[in-house]
Amino acid sequence: MGKILEKAVSPEVLNEAWKSVKNDRAIWHLGVSRADMEKDFVYHIAKLAKDLREGRYKPAPVRQFPVSRGDGKKRVISALTLRDKLAQRALLIVVTQLGEQIFHAESFGYRPGRTIDMALSKAREYILCGLDWLVDADISKFFDMIPCAPLIKIVKKTIPDKDAVCLIEKWIDVGSPRTGFLRKRRGVPQGGVISPFLCNLYLTEFDQYLTNHNLPFVRFADDFIIFTPSRAAAIAALKCAKDGLANLDLELNIKKTRVARSGPNVVFLGKKLPKPFKRGLPDPPSKR
Repeated sequence: MGKILEKAVSPEVLNEAWKSVKNDRAIWHLGVSRADMEKDFVYHIAKLAKDLREGRYKPAPVRQFPVSRGDGKKRVISALTLRDKLAQRALLIVVTQLGEQIFHAESFGYRPGRTIDMALSKAREYILCGLDWLVDADISKFFDMIPCAPLIKIVKKTIPDKDAVCLIEKWIDVGSPRTGFLRKRRGVPQGGVISPFLCNLYLTEFDQYLTNHNLPFVRFADDFIIFTPSRAAAIAALKCAKDGLANLDLELNIKKTRVARSGPNVVFLGKKLPKPFKRGLPDPPSKR
């Protein structure tokens, strides 16, 4: 067993992981309720650790169901068993530090010590510096559209532990829908404990792509803003972002992506962005 997985199944890490998921009311495992698990708590935790340690662990099939969004559309949420959530949390605790070594400074979502307020503060900083023409962007169906094979390659490069990688492959396998024999496997389960980490891992190449093209940005999961000094620069940045995502086999959500001047009409992470610090002649109206 690799050192990373060995650390993840240690009593200390499992105890920390349990504190994070203990209030979750999901069933423990197929055929085992939460109440039944609690009656033999030590046994079930010890068995999970042993199965992980000996390579016999198999995640339960992921149950998926639609949830209505604020815009009236639906998204598919995946429901994992508590046993699988605990296993994912334990491994996440250990691999988080590996991700933090490579994640971009302007990526704020689902990372320890980083908040929405910090992302908004950085956005306001760019705007007050005169970079007030924005690419206000969203990635189309991000969790559902991540191609599995490239994601696993990145996981292998990041996590130097074959057993830990094998475990992540199992979680991806049960969580990504099968859409045909010749079609690419896509998606990580929304609702999976480790899924946000995997998403950040996959998008790190895109973050660096923007930096290499001298485009200041702030990203929070699949929402991001690119900051530029003019409308023409913002239009060019939009094309650059499209190209960068295409390299990862992803696309922008056209309905939620636009070029716009900073102001109350632009809402990022639930907050209105400030007006430009210095205003000259009125700019032509922006178009989506």
